[in-house]
Amino acid sequence: MIRNSLLGSPALAAACLGFVIISLDATVANVALGDLRVTLNADLSSLEWILNAYTVTFAGLLLSAGALTDRLGARRGYLLGIALFLVASILCGVAQTAAELVFGRALQGAGAAAVVSASMALIAVNFPDLKMRSKAVAVWAMCGGSATAAGPLAGGSILELSGWRTIFLMNVPLLLLAYHFGRLTVHSPQKGRSFDFLGQVLGIVALGSLTAGLVKAGQNGFGNLEVVAAFAASAISSALFIAVEKRRSEPMIPTSLFASSRFTACCVAGFAVNFGFYGLLFALSLNFRLGGLSAFQTGLALMPLTLCLSVANFVGALLIARFGARLAILCGLGVAGIGYLGLAGGVGLDGYGWTMPGMLLIGAGSAITVTALSMEALSAVDASNAGIAGATLTTARQVGGALGVSCFGILLGGVGRSVEVDRLQLAFATATSVILVAFMLCSVALRTGDVSTAKPDGNSDGNPPPVPK
Repeated sequence: MIRNSLLGSPALAAACLGFVIISLDATVANVALGDLRVTLNADLSSLEWILNAYTVTFAGLLLSAGALTDRLGARRGYLLGIALFLVASILCGVAQTAAELVFGRALQGAGAAAVVSASMALIAVNFPDLKMRSKAVAVWAMCGGSATAAGPLAGGSILELSGWRTIFLMNVPLLLLAYHFGRLTVHSPQKGRSFDFLGQVLGIVALGSLTAGLVKAGQNGFGNLEVVAAFAASAISSALFIAVEKRRSEPMIPTSLFASSRFTACCVAGFAVNFGFYGLLFALSLNFRLGGLSAFQTGLALMPLTLCLSVANFVGALLIARFGARLAILCGLGVAGIGYLGLAGGVGLDGYGWTMPGMLLIGAGSAITVTALSMEALSAVDASNAGIAGATLTTARQVGGALGVSCFGILLGGVGRSVEVDRLQLAFATATSVILVAFMLCSVALRTGDVSTAKPDGNSDGNPPPVPK
């Protein structure tokens, strides 16, 4: 029997707990970078891959995970994702080398993609009433946002009490509980949606090669043969991906979605927000740890950035209700841009107090922007493409996060006993420029009222779209 109440619903418990776990793992490892650098003898590129392996596989497999969920059903897809994340977490916890940890993180990203797609489908199946479904989605999104915000502090607390391995092994009991709740949900009908294997492979190769090229360029420069080869592989794979998707009747990403300048601008803005935010987390976490702060102190130092995420979500909702999504997007991007600019100037001054205002503005601006982007992107496409549009926006944001860490790694250069101030300033100035480009594009594109004419993707059953993290 499908339960229509939020309280006591195993479907909502499973969806929220799964989302909390994967959201925590997206940020919890940042405060452990100093420990990983020492215990695993990891250089800067290895540290980048420990973060990026999760994000790249998450972004690259998210759309295909939706198709897999349709074929298996929400319940089976969820249980498969939880099981994969469980195995990956154990592998991370017992890793003896940086390469082993990177492999485990990549598997975690694959499991995360399955859990996100299936958790939303669980809510759709178990809450057929649209009003109750909307409330369930709001609770789900709030849990994920709160977990993302709590990640650095939670990671720092765990590191103080035990070692970095506990960060990953603590997932095991939580995942077993999530698996239990998942088994209590109803079995959802399966759909014969095709799986785009070739498109998936090309997409992963394109994103992975680009990330690898950026990471390698930070070590050996852009003229290095391996770097050039990686960029060439990415360019060729991207071109082939576009060609293949145009020929498919059910593409992973309908290219006609981008006929809407509003939707395109939302994806660019989503990319820009995560580019700066995840790059910032990487840079500041490393800077604080190398500067002598403990893991717990690093988590506390990052609180102005992360706590704003939860609070500003409500502010963003109020802005949208009062002034509309377009103004909220521009307001959020503007606030975040001022924050990055302030960090670029404040990080060179003595004292933590000079960096705190910038982090507050960045956290608040990013959260307001993401909340508004979700609504604006979905209003820019036909209702039958709401699901794939939401997934595409989420993918654009995850790609931005992966490339943000890689680009910040290049700008920071080699890391010795400390991070050079001028390199931090350059990184934050770069983030300011990326946010500014997104602001200018949105200020022009969001004036129009065009709607994408993309054909339905075969999943237009009225299910709510994935809510970006």
